[in-house]
Amino acid sequence: MNVDQLLDILAVEPGDDVDHFIGNSPADRDRPVYGGQLLAQALMAAGATVDSGRAPHSLHAYFVRSGSAHTPIDYRVERIRDGRGFSHRSVVAFQSGREIFRQMASFQVPTGGPSYQEPTSVDVALDPSTFVGYRDWVRDLSDNQDHPWFAEVLPIDLRYQGAPAPRPRAPITGVQHIWMRLLGRVPTDDPVLHAALLAWMSDKTISDVTMYPHAQSWTDAGFDILSLDHSMYFYEPARADEWILFTHEAPATRGGRGLARGDMITLEGRRVGALTQEALLVAPTGDGASSRSNADPTRGQ
Repeated sequence: MNVDQLLDILAVEPGDDVDHFIGNSPADRDRPVYGGQLLAQALMAAGATVDSGRAPHSLHAYFVRSGSAHTPIDYRVERIRDGRGFSHRSVVAFQSGREIFRQMASFQVPTGGPSYQEPTSVDVALDPSTFVGYRDWVRDLSDNQDHPWFAEVLPIDLRYQGAPAPRPRAPITGVQHIWMRLLGRVPTDDPVLHAALLAWMSDKTISDVTMYPHAQSWTDAGFDILSLDHSMYFYEPARADEWILFTHEAPATRGGRGLARGDMITLEGRRVGALTQEALLVAPTGDGASSRSNADPTRGQ
């Protein structure tokens, strides 16, 4: 998939009324619907019902069921409130009459006010394209070289700053630095579209770090990560076709769940957002099967 194809996928189609939209998945995807696609398409659907000039500032989503990439997705938008400064929307996604995803999103009229940012350690002189490719690093780490994710054509460049040696295996903790940008120019400055693209990008790697303290990769044989919920905060508009640093850390895993959180920072060192995700950590059982029996949310990648 290239950038033009991604933009086509995010351009949800009008449905049978003004608050109904239809989303499709890449035609060649054999795995369940990618969680970032649901985040992005739902935000695009919500944004289509909001007055222009109101940019998204937050979203909060739950992945309810696994979705099929071969079936259209119905997005139903509820207009919760349009105030002087904010618009709130609820979006529910259905396939074959069953709810698979739910998201709340809020949009704000541009306004002034106090402004402060905690300083970052980003070196404005660095070139993220010189860092190791993130998927190359994961492939070297994984014991499952045939995992389908390694063969997918992605419309983004993923780079790992300060990547630790993938072998020998050892627990990896602390903040990880993953740089991302689209591999093509987006022909608009539309803040809703760029926020949706950042949401699509954000689900690519955020929960990977929940496996690293256990010296495992989600691509290992029998392992997986299933997205449970996802939140994003957009401090200010940012372009998805320019380098964005997604910092990742996993403060805790417990009960088969892992929490990951991080910031979004531009190459100029400007904080433009933050995100959190909780995921189900799927591991092989003693008989070689997979411990997936208690949930079927969507696959993060």
